[in-house]
Amino acid sequence: MPLPAALRTLLTLLAIMAGVCSAAFPAMAGTLRAGLSDDLTTIDPFVFPGLVSSGVLRQVYEGFTAIDAAGNAVPALATRWETPDGGRTWRFTLRPDARFHSGRAFTAADVLWTWEQHLTRKPQPGYSAFYLRGVEGAAALQQGTAAALTGVTIPDPHTLVVRLTEPDALFPLYPFLFVDRGMEAEFGPAWHERASGGTGPFRLTSWRRGESVRLEAHAAYWGGAPAVDAVALAVLPDINTLLARYDAGDLDVAPLPDNAVRTVVRQPRYDGQIKAFARAQVRHLALNQDLYPPFRDRRVREAVGLALDRVATVNGLHAGRAELTNGFVTPGLGGYQPDAVPLPPTDPGRAKALLAEAGHAGGRGLPPLQIAGGPNVREEATYFAAQLTAVLGIPVGVRIQERAAFVAAINEGREALFINGWTADFPDPMDQLATQWHSASPTNRIHWRNADFDRLVERARGLADPAARNALYREAEALLRDQAVALPLPVPQFVALVRPGVTGVVIRPDGTTDYHAARLP
Repeated sequence: MPLPAALRTLLTLLAIMAGVCSAAFPAMAGTLRAGLSDDLTTIDPFVFPGLVSSGVLRQVYEGFTAIDAAGNAVPALATRWETPDGGRTWRFTLRPDARFHSGRAFTAADVLWTWEQHLTRKPQPGYSAFYLRGVEGAAALQQGTAAALTGVTIPDPHTLVVRLTEPDALFPLYPFLFVDRGMEAEFGPAWHERASGGTGPFRLTSWRRGESVRLEAHAAYWGGAPAVDAVALAVLPDINTLLARYDAGDLDVAPLPDNAVRTVVRQPRYDGQIKAFARAQVRHLALNQDLYPPFRDRRVREAVGLALDRVATVNGLHAGRAELTNGFVTPGLGGYQPDAVPLPPTDPGRAKALLAEAGHAGGRGLPPLQIAGGPNVREEATYFAAQLTAVLGIPVGVRIQERAAFVAAINEGREALFINGWTADFPDPMDQLATQWHSASPTNRIHWRNADFDRLVERARGLADPAARNALYREAEALLRDQAVALPLPVPQFVALVRPGVTGVVIRPDGTTDYHAARLP
């Protein structure tokens, strides 16, 4: 039976209204509220900041590639990259539908402008200038003998060709953050304090130092607009305040500091609200042979390792939310070998015997030590210090410092024994091997030098074949292990409380909490 005309008209109007309402007011829209473990150090994308700042800025700014939830490199602002000559020349095809928060189109000229800013800024903060050092003309631009980066050509607005002085297979993976070149002309040199200049899924609209950060959805994002209208981030470094705010219903997501996971996950009131994510990090107890001469004897270094019960810390300190490793590459990255050499079990008898062979029976003649670290490793450092004292007879204490002071101390080589970690900035073992152990690396914090190791990682950098590159990484890692340069420690997962009904929140292996797919109940 045909519907009456009036009813057909009414149904048509209802259908149009439903479509309009659905598009303009998504059912999941709203502001997601989350905690930040610390304040940002900066919102300047030209500075390569620490884990907290970069985790926020990576939702505002993007590079050629990104890291997905599984730790793989995936296209971001480049849809394709290819090399005709084994990594000496790279041709990038840029995403044609990407737009900055200003509304301007993202083009190859923005890439070139961003790179030239990195190379000409004084002083040059961060690591991007280091990643660009192999581009033809980079040195001349840095030294002021050239006015432009000559190793880059732009055949059309969405194609960029980069010529390097030597092959670099990893160039597409480096974590550049590309910036809208129109921002400085529009807002002045401090533009980043007045406007948001990225292409990411969120615009940074507010930063109240020590208090909060606000991100608002970028409706024209090439990957689709976020499902939430905004993300409100509260700076809550104190765990008791964080939990009180979460319990009061003021937060939807509460990322937990490592030293709080053990107690929080065991509280029944959080059942079903604990989410854990893999972390692309290596951690180790570092032994500075320059500062503490007894560490130059391999038997002393090995004795320290055998005295520690690292297995017990996985459950005892991390509540099972940690990965036990005996290597210097993160599980999940290409060069990782889970069964290469298992972690040797704790062996106090063998540790004492090695120390005696080295002429230090019962710790005789060994100067006192302190395990240094940031606030998040206080319990771990205390546990290991007690073991070293009890097993080896070395007087070992603990020195906990604020994060910035601790990093300054180890960068200047002022700590003999310390707990350190490195979270991968790009998904390749090069970031964890060369960055930590190459002789020329500014973050080789124990100043260890080995020409064979340097040659291995330098050869790997030029190999486009991942299998061939990984084979060299394994040789380099074996050398570190054989030399007992440092003692690998369990790697904790990222853990967060997520309110029931909130979905789509992901902490990526590089530490970025990704809210693009987040939805509220």
